[in-house]
Amino acid sequence: MGYAQLVIGPAGSGKSTYCSSLYRHCETTGRSIQIVNLDPAAEQFDYPVAMDIRELICLDDVMEELGLGPNGALMYCMEELEDNLDDWLTDELDNYMDDDYLVFDCPGQIELFSHVPVLRNFVEHLKSKNFNVCVVYLLDSQFITDVTKFISGCMASLSAMVQLELPHVNILSKMDLVTNKRDIGKYLNPQGQVLLSELNQRMAPQFFKLNKALIDLVDQYSMVSFVPLDLRKESRYPLLSSLFHLWHLNG
Repeated sequence: MGYAQLVIGPAGSGKSTYCSSLYRHCETTGRSIQIVNLDPAAEQFDYPVAMDIRELICLDDVMEELGLGPNGALMYCMEELEDNLDDWLTDELDNYMDDDYLVFDCPGQIELFSHVPVLRNFVEHLKSKNFNVCVVYLLDSQFITDVTKFISGCMASLSAMVQLELPHVNILSKMDLVTNKRDIGKYLNPQGQVLLSELNQRMAPQFFKLNKALIDLVDQYSMVSFVPLDLRKESRYPLLSSLFHLWHLNG
C-alpha cells in the first residue's frame, strides 16, 4: 500500500514552502518522501521533483496555443491531467514502491478543491491504485485578521473537506510573519458566542440568522479547526512528524 498527502490551499498560502520544509525534515530524520508537482505554472522548486505535471502539459504552452488567460489555461491543464489518469499518471506511479510516501504540491485555484471534480477524480484514481490519501489544507495566517475572514477561511476549508472526503488537517501558515499573534490565537480555539457577537457587530441585521447558522456549523459540529505552523521554530518538528504520519487516519 502506498501513501499520499495532498497539499492544497489558496494561491500564495505557502504550499511549496511547506512541501520543501517537510522534505528537509524527512531527509534529516532519515525518512523518505517523494514530492510531486501538480502545478503546470510552477517555475522553480526548493525540493527535488519526483514527478512533474509539466512533463505532460505546461501552462505557458496552453496560453500561447489556445489564447487562454492564466486561470483558464490552468483549468485546461488540470482537465488534461484528469484525461490522462490512466496513462501518464499510472505510468509515473508504477515507478514507486508500495510503501512510498508521495506528497502532491497542488495549484492554488480554489475551484479545484471546491466544486469542480478534477482533484476528487484524481484522489479516486490514487485510491484505486491502493494509496491511502490524506489532505493538508494551508491558509495564510495573515488572512485571519478578523471574524469575517476567519469564517470565510472556515467555509473554504469545509468546502474542500466535503468535496474530497478525506482525513484532513488545516494549517495556518506563515505564522512567522504575524506581528500580533494574539489576533490569531483567539481563532485557534474559538468560542461560538464570541464569534457570533463579533460577526453581528460587523453585519447588517438581515444577516443575523445566516451568521448564527454559519457559527453553529463551525462551532457545534467541530468540523473545522486550524493548527499554527511557524517554520522558524523548533515546535514545527513535532507537527511535521505528525503530518508525515497522517495516513494512519485513513488506515
